Amino acid sequence: MSKHNLFNKKIKKLILYINHLIESIFRELKHFKLNYKKILLSKENRLILLIGVVVILTLFYILIPTFYNKDVIQTQIKNKILKNYNIKIKFNEKINYGLLPKPHFYSKNLSIVRDGKEIGLTQILKVYIGINKFFQIDKINMKDLVFDKTDFNIYFSDFIFFENLLKTEPNENKILFKKSNIFFKDNNDEILFINKIKKSEFFYDSNNLHNTLVVKNEVFNIPYKLTIKNDKFNKKFFTKFNSKKIRLKANSETAYEKQIKRGDLDILFINKSTSLKYNIKKNSLNFSSKKNKNNYDGFIDFKPFYFSSNFYYEGISFKNLFNNDSIFFDIIRSEILNNMNLNININLNVKNIVNINEFNNLSLKIGIEEGNIKLNDSNIFWKDDLKITLKDCIINFNDEDFVLVGKVKIDMNKINNFYRSFQINKRFRKDIEEIEFDFVYNLSKKKVSFDNIKVDKKINNSVDKFVNNFNSKRKKEFNKITFKNFVNNFFENYDG
Repeated sequence: MSKHNLFNKKIKKLILYINHLIESIFRELKHFKLNYKKILLSKENRLILLIGVVVILTLFYILIPTFYNKDVIQTQIKNKILKNYNIKIKFNEKINYGLLPKPHFYSKNLSIVRDGKEIGLTQILKVYIGINKFFQIDKINMKDLVFDKTDFNIYFSDFIFFENLLKTEPNENKILFKKSNIFFKDNNDEILFINKIKKSEFFYDSNNLHNTLVVKNEVFNIPYKLTIKNDKFNKKFFTKFNSKKIRLKANSETAYEKQIKRGDLDILFINKSTSLKYNIKKNSLNFSSKKNKNNYDGFIDFKPFYFSSNFYYEGISFKNLFNNDSIFFDIIRSEILNNMNLNININLNVKNIVNINEFNNLSLKIGIEEGNIKLNDSNIFWKDDLKITLKDCIINFNDEDFVLVGKVKIDMNKINNFYRSFQINKRFRKDIEEIEFDFVYNLSKKKVSFDNIKVDKKINNSVDKFVNNFNSKRKKEFNKITFKNFVNNFFENYDG
């Protein structure tokens, strides 16, 4: 019985509370009816009412574009982008309207077209708009453009797309490309390389009166920053390139008014500066540099890609070439050369090796074909006494190790001078014309092994035994000391 009475009491209290609440509401309504003029005209309530009206009208105003005819808007945006930036687009899906972070139209899977073909596909295009003329659909003020996640598939002839962008009339708005890729293809529709666009921004620099393109990109795992400015009055492009990873900075100035574009290029490479002059034709580029000590010349053919150059140095450090931390191996690590479509021939000629007095007249022939790096027919002189030539020589890169594999031929031009330099005991000095051997040299670990040694085209059993023993016991780095000991022991064991 006690539980039943307790329940009835709770029900009564709830009914009384509801009655009291209803009476209170009606009293407030009656009070508002009798005094509504005073309430509405009070300063605090007028401010709240005004804010409410403004918010409602603002929301209504910025939502006006949702009622636009989508076909009309698409046509307007398409025409304005073509007129302002010389970019032809094609909508593959209906356009939509968004408010955040600021009013804009957006569309998915939009095509960028040149000469009737699709050269780019954008996952999302955002067109930001001004809010001053929403009541006039034909006067929408287009602001910044954002192309998000665009994949470009372009050939050499499509480079004109980016050049034309830089030559557009000055515009106060920006174009941004984010998280995009440029797939460069050859005439066989094979991908030469992929350029990753982290962020690209095109804008008009009103202070210097330049159309400007600033990009942060990555190619072959090499990040770099590129800035291109167009001086329309003087018909020149100014370009700045910077990549910390490969320690390269370059500034160039190109006059583009004539059919053959000419320019100057200043390069800071491994803290050494040089200047080049270049000519750009329709499908090729020539460059040259003439200095008192160092000079260069070269040729690039874009269709198909082929690079050939000659570099002449008065002196260079050997560690800059074949040290594990050298720029040469940094480039190999970057995988920039692991492209089946690259064809490169570089002739590096160095008169003096500055940190090894005995070496001179280096002729390094670097050939890159189908991803293979070859040093065939490269040679260097030991003083005037020996000529050392590389045969069938390639560079392999596996698991952070650089391995040089090939054959060496040594021509003994003045062997007696060589014997005196190495202080070979007179008992072991033999009249030798040439030595040949196969070798594997791990440049990362500085360890070497030899095989198939021939002296004057003959195999010597004593030398074979010595070399096999050397290969099995080699634990130390192959440096100047171990090299000198190896040479002395070699001639001691030669019984020819």
